[in-house]
Amino acid sequence: MRIRTGVLGFDDLVQGGLVGGRVYIIAGPPGSGKTTFGIQFLIQGAKEGERGLYVTLTEDPKNILQDMSSFSFNLKKYALAGMVLFVDMGPLSIQDFGGLKDRSGIKETYAEEVFKKISAIVRAKGIKRLVIDSVITLKFGSGNEEEQNREIARFFRSLKDLKTTTLILSEMTDLTNYSPEHYLAHGVIFLHNFMNGNNMTRALQIIKMRGTRHDCDMHRMEITSEGIRVYPTKV
Repeated sequence: MRIRTGVLGFDDLVQGGLVGGRVYIIAGPPGSGKTTFGIQFLIQGAKEGERGLYVTLTEDPKNILQDMSSFSFNLKKYALAGMVLFVDMGPLSIQDFGGLKDRSGIKETYAEEVFKKISAIVRAKGIKRLVIDSVITLKFGSGNEEEQNREIARFFRSLKDLKTTTLILSEMTDLTNYSPEHYLAHGVIFLHNFMNGNNMTRALQIIKMRGTRHDCDMHRMEITSEGIRVYPTKV
C-alpha cells in the first residue's frame, strides 16, 4: 500500500508514495524544510481520513502552528478538527537524563519514556501517521556513544511494531557522516539548502528507499505558499 505524502512532485519519485507502516528519516540542515515536509504529510493523511500525530521534543507546538500559518494548507483547521494532533514531550528532556523510574523502580531511558507515551497516544487515538521532531534529542541521557546507538536501535524497532507510517526529522549537514538511525530506517530523504554561486539552491535527494525504485540524484525543490514542491529537474 502506497501512502501519499502531500508533497507536490515527491510521490512521483517513489512509485506513487511511501510504503505504509514503515519508518523514514527526513534529514537536512536547519531551514531546509523538514518541519514543512512533516506537516504536509500529516495534512495529506487528514484529507484521507487518517489521524496524524506530531511529537515535538524541542519546539513548542504553538510555534509550529504559528510558523505554518503562512502556508495555504490551513494546518489550524485540521488541528481544531482533531485530525492532526500535537504533543509536546520537550518537558521530559529537562528531567533526569540518567533515567526515569517506572513503577517497579527500574530506571527507564529518555527514549523509552518517549516511546511509551507515543505508543499510548497512537493506540488511544487511532494514529496512522506519525512525525517525530527530532531524533537527536532521543540520544540525551543514554550514556556514551555505544549506549546511545543501542538505545536508538531499540527505539526504531519499537516504532516499527506500531504499524504507523512514521517520519523522523533529523538534523544533518554532512552526507558522509551517517548515524545508526540512517541504517535502521526504511528510507532516508535529504533536503538540501546551499549556496550555488550567488543563489540559494534547494533540492531533495532520496538517499535510501527500501522496496521502491528511485534515483539518488538531487531534484530541484522550492518552498511555496502551498508548501514544498519537488520538480523532476535534476540539480
